[in-house]
Amino acid sequence: EFKLTKFKSYKIYKSDRHNPLLAKMRTTNNSGSDDHDIEDEIVSLKLSDPDLQAEYQIENNKPKESISKHEGKTSAAATSPSFRFVPLQMGGNGRTHISTPESSALLDEVGGLNSLRSMTDKFYEKAFADATLDKFIRSRDDPHGRRFATWIHQKLGGSGNLWDKDRSARSKSPVTVAGGYHVTVHDRSSAHVAAWHSPKRPKSEVGRHFKLDECRVWMRLHFWAMREAGLEELSPSFVDYYVRFIGHFVRVYETAAPMFARDSYRWSEDPANIERYIEQGRVMKDVLGLGLEASMKQIPEEESEDFDWPYIVIM
Repeated sequence: EFKLTKFKSYKIYKSDRHNPLLAKMRTTNNSGSDDHDIEDEIVSLKLSDPDLQAEYQIENNKPKESISKHEGKTSAAATSPSFRFVPLQMGGNGRTHISTPESSALLDEVGGLNSLRSMTDKFYEKAFADATLDKFIRSRDDPHGRRFATWIHQKLGGSGNLWDKDRSARSKSPVTVAGGYHVTVHDRSSAHVAAWHSPKRPKSEVGRHFKLDECRVWMRLHFWAMREAGLEELSPSFVDYYVRFIGHFVRVYETAAPMFARDSYRWSEDPANIERYIEQGRVMKDVLGLGLEASMKQIPEEESEDFDWPYIVIM
């Protein structure tokens, strides 16, 4: 019997608190020892996922400029480019996404950073209005769309290491989260821990990680924003790759979420789904509260049993 692979979790024990690696990975703030539990949660998240560890190493090793042959240009894509399948390239014992000249070429086809920014800005407009996701967003004033777009740009091989530069320029001042705790938000790990401890969440939910239903809401809105930004028309090949790209990265938040990426992409194809969602107060009643077994009944059997996707695709 095949079981979903779960990444090894790392729990911080009292005996680990003076471990040099943990001390190095902890963000630096002046908030005192009361915030160590939050900092340990950030470290735990980093240690649970190879992509997050790779991002940490990049941040601390100050890599050189990207040497990809494709420079992640912002030129407009060619009219109706022909479809081609571009596989995800994995490193780090098969668990870490790496960019390739092909993924960077897809970035060129959709118009580079400008088009990504259009997509991510539209996504956050939807997230701010969504009854489920907005609770995770501590402040709407942060440049969420820009940060998300530069992360995607760098992950796909765009030139300039724009996300690294954005991280370096961020304020090192801690922000206050639920319970009066403080956290310095400077990368993907700390941003998501801050979201879990958002002061906008009900007290009973503070600290709880993303669940499957919330990941499905997130993916539905994100792929809807991708459609609205016109990326499908610019490059069907990019869209095919990007759905698998998100399928890979959503795994760190919920191990069962990747199998729902394709269904989440299809959701916004039907205007009736969007209309129903808005009429229901921007609450996705058809997925919220469902466990894995009930959720799997909502997607095609060939997708719920396809444990090789998004890495191996049968054409």
